Amino acid sequence: MLPELFRIPFINLPIHTYGALYVLGLLTGLFVVYQQALLGKKYQDYVWDVGFWILLGSLIGARVLFIIIDYKYYFIDEPFTTLPIVNISIPTFLALHKGGFVFFGGAIGGTLALFLFCKKHTIPFSQMGDFFVLGLPLGHAIGRIGCIAGGCCYGEARYHLDALGHVIADVPFALKFPPRSIAFNSLYPEADSATRHLMDQLGSTLPLVPVQIVESLANVGIFLMLFFLTPLKRAHGQIACLYVLLYAILRIFTETLRGDEARGFILGLSTSQFISLIVCLLALVMLFRLNKSESFKNKI
Repeated sequence: MLPELFRIPFINLPIHTYGALYVLGLLTGLFVVYQQALLGKKYQDYVWDVGFWILLGSLIGARVLFIIIDYKYYFIDEPFTTLPIVNISIPTFLALHKGGFVFFGGAIGGTLALFLFCKKHTIPFSQMGDFFVLGLPLGHAIGRIGCIAGGCCYGEARYHLDALGHVIADVPFALKFPPRSIAFNSLYPEADSATRHLMDQLGSTLPLVPVQIVESLANVGIFLMLFFLTPLKRAHGQIACLYVLLYAILRIFTETLRGDEARGFILGLSTSQFISLIVCLLALVMLFRLNKSESFKNKI
């Protein structure tokens, strides 16, 4: 686990691995889109311009939704943070070095940025959406690896004790996070005495479901599916809607494997499950409507 890549000299601000991989994922996704643009000789002049605004919108959206979910910490428990070295106090929600991003917030922010760009340049939003959505699952797969490095978005504990009292993982590739990681610091204070004793013996968390790996691999699968289905689409917007549907279903499932409680809950569902159910229904409705629409010319 590597929560910090390095610290900026003189001001001692950390660069978090999660944030770095989040940006790397976005850039990788844009590279894939650009290669598609070159092959199809379409939109290649827009890719990096649109990419900048999508990146900005994604970062803002991901941060805003995280703050909304964990509002108590940002506005009640610790409303102000003192920057090291310069000794200046700023609102904690502006302290980006403390991390904190939510994928769905990034997706909403990036989609809004794409919509505004298309509107300004009079480009069909559904057509551009199909084009750019190809890079999203691949970029997301990279970003999820950052969750392992940061120790966040962890799975629930799955283990048993053998005859000698040793902890045995019940799932393959189970992840264990060391002290001072987000997972350990979240789980240890809430654990009962027996669980704490086991964690002290291990010097880490108990074996946790590798939900980050599951979601990363599933996103690669979604990317491949969209890549091969793109030439077969019958209407602009179908690929984007299909991505939304597939990822929403995936997220509903992976949320059942999560062990972190800080992501918030609505009506008994995690925030991401609640959002996933809504967007899943919307995607199904849109796919049904698009499937009934007439075929179009100049496919991407």
